[in-house]
Amino acid sequence: MTTAARIGMGATVKLDNASGALTLLGEPTSITLPNPQVADVEATHFGSPNRRREYIAGLIEDGEVTFGFNYVPGGDVDVLVMTAIEDGKARTMEVVIPDGTNGYKFTFETIVKGWERNIPMDDRMTATLTARVTGPVTAAAVSGGA
Repeated sequence: MTTAARIGMGATVKLDNASGALTLLGEPTSITLPNPQVADVEATHFGSPNRRREYIAGLIEDGEVTFGFNYVPGGDVDVLVMTAIEDGKARTMEVVIPDGTNGYKFTFETIVKGWERNIPMDDRMTATLTARVTGPVTAAAVSGGA
């Protein structure tokens, strides 16, 4: 029996409102975190052993993050995300996920790239925010509550 498995209920997503204030993005339904990948840099030379290619670690790319939301046309989240797309500026993003105590927080800079809105005929309206991580990601346990 597992004692380590957790559900994501209670996770939060915040985005800088361009005035330096982290603003809660209401009703998230899915979250993907930064996905660090190390680039391969070829270092093969004429004397590489057994005619084999050699590599060294390159730069780290944290990729894109995506967040699903219940969509409210013209709501606070809709306006903030569209503003971030229009101004094209890097903004701070903060994600807090449950860890069994106070939460675990990821903070990073992003460039908001997309806001895909889905309007079905007979189901809830949803939206997906896509953002590019730029720069380092900090991750740490939240002390004293999220």
